[in-house]
Amino acid sequence: MNLAVFGDSWPVGVELSQGESPFGNLLHKKMKTKNFHNMAEQGSTIDSLVIQLNKFANKDIKNCLCIFFITNPARYLYFENNKPKILRPTGDKSDLTKFYFTQVQSDELDNHKANMTILALQQMCRHLGYKDYYMEGWTNIPWTYAGIDKQKLLPKSAAELFGADTNAHTLELAKFQKNEYITPNKYHPNQKGHTLIADYLYSFIK
Repeated sequence: MNLAVFGDSWPVGVELSQGESPFGNLLHKKMKTKNFHNMAEQGSTIDSLVIQLNKFANKDIKNCLCIFFITNPARYLYFENNKPKILRPTGDKSDLTKFYFTQVQSDELDNHKANMTILALQQMCRHLGYKDYYMEGWTNIPWTYAGIDKQKLLPKSAAELFGADTNAHTLELAKFQKNEYITPNKYHPNQKGHTLIADYLYSFIK
């Protein structure tokens, strides 16, 4: 069986030091899968997962286990000149970002995007014959739409595993917090954190 991981900067392994490995690589070694494909992209959105999976489907790889790391659904995906662009609640202070997060974004819209995305991913995986599992990063999304297979959703988010703090204002992980699974990083797990995620995924899948 092959292994593929999808998501944002966490499965990419941002802020890890040279020689360290993100959780997908660690899970690949633990499960002794044939090949490992990391399709994650830094800063991506929850609905970017559908694009990532569609790109992976074009590789025509059979017999695959897919892990989807669910990021903050408040991030907004749009397109400019046929290229994906992303609005995030942190960092960018542009007028477009201010407009979206003050006039458009809401919990209801975020949850709708998240539920629609999981429905699409699960249907695509059924069509492709892939085994699929889903893990939230630091959110607690209510999965309420009919048709979602909740048995494929891990019961704890990464932040819950770590005992980490989130920032209610930015809807992101609290930066530079003192946590054994994050320190000294700003927003991402250290090697100990990635190892914990890999072990948790391994136990759940097995």
